[in-house]
Amino acid sequence: MARHWHAYGWVGRERTESKGPGDEFPPMEIRNWLKKPPRLIRNTFHTIDDAVAWMAGELEQHPFPDSYGTSNQTRLAHLRQTLGQTAGSDIAWGWYPNTSQYVSYAIITCPHPHHHQPPCPQNP
Repeated sequence: MARHWHAYGWVGRERTESKGPGDEFPPMEIRNWLKKPPRLIRNTFHTIDDAVAWMAGELEQHPFPDSYGTSNQTRLAHLRQTLGQTAGSDIAWGWYPNTSQYVSYAIITCPHPHHHQPPCPQNP
């Protein structure tokens, strides 16, 4: 199976810990997103450029507050570098864009070269 990335996201009123693989809430362990139902996959990418472009769009909709001190350009450069690592890396970001929302996004490398569980939730 060719290397690809699954994107997940959740926006809610507060940070809520996942109670199990069937719910929509962000799991505590990043790779456990892959245990969630495939319907929760926001997108699947076959190139890093597509994954970064998707995240850029999400950051426009739910920007980090200025108080976080890092520009979106820097965040996206870090995302590109992380996803491009030969070892395969995942990324998860969570933040409060305002006082009434919590935003969580993850991009998961699949298949991961070192972690074969959980398996790919779909056949890309």
